Amino acid sequence: MDKMIFLLSEGLKNLWRHKLTAFSAIFSIFLTLTVAGSLIIVSDNTGRIIEYLRDKYKIEVFFKQNISDDQIVKIVKEFKSIPGVRSTTIITKADAKKIFKSQFGENVLDIVGYNPLPASCVINLVKEQENKLNIRPIIDRLRKFSEVDEVNYQGRLINRIETTYQNFVKISVILLIAILIVSVLIISNTVRLTIYAKKDLIKSFQLVGATRLFVKAPFILEGIFHGLIGALISSLLLFSCLTFGSGFILSVTGLKIHYSFLNLLFLLSSLGVVISFLGSNRAISQFLK
Repeated sequence: MDKMIFLLSEGLKNLWRHKLTAFSAIFSIFLTLTVAGSLIIVSDNTGRIIEYLRDKYKIEVFFKQNISDDQIVKIVKEFKSIPGVRSTTIITKADAKKIFKSQFGENVLDIVGYNPLPASCVINLVKEQENKLNIRPIIDRLRKFSEVDEVNYQGRLINRIETTYQNFVKISVILLIAILIVSVLIISNTVRLTIYAKKDLIKSFQLVGATRLFVKAPFILEGIFHGLIGALISSLLLFSCLTFGSGFILSVTGLKIHYSFLNLLFLLSSLGVVISFLGSNRAISQFLK
């Protein structure tokens, strides 16, 4: 217990003893976590936009003229079993006639003497899935039904949206990993300055039989403190920006930004601790070699 208190106190004292290096490390972590947090927030809300757009994806299936309403009900039940189909809405010939009248203000029976409008079904696709939504297998299955006359869908637009989203996710992950690696290297070099300033004390510890863990612990704890402080400052900045900017974004785009300060703080603190630990451990391990 005494050793733990001593190591913690040494880690905290190092923050004060080496103010310039501590500031550099905290500032580096702050910048890294601010960028990482921004990517996480954007990625999370981009996912919500994709779900919103997927909710608007629709496939219109038009049936042949000689198909009865009872037959359509049975066929649509089979539509629901197709993977990727979320819900279906049947539009009968009578419904189509009412829609025509509401849109054009005329009765189709008065124009042509009979109802030429086909019965149809509007199919809504799933919206909550991580992978790219592939609409082609769904279209192929629908066209295999002999009762189906025509299938309309915005295939090119849907494919473009899904492809853009997948590319964005990949780029965000690669960028985040690159930022974290660079941050670990920066932290490692910053902590190394502290280590060299105390190299004589470290050698004295080694001469009296101190273990590698005992020697490394204060510097690792110091790095962890850097990470926690940087994460707190970054979280406060991002939360403040989101609080003041979300209203403006909502008024301009109609999009409500979803975020939680506690979740953001926990996530950034975890990232801060990890990169600080890796950077500090790398620096002291290289020195002890």
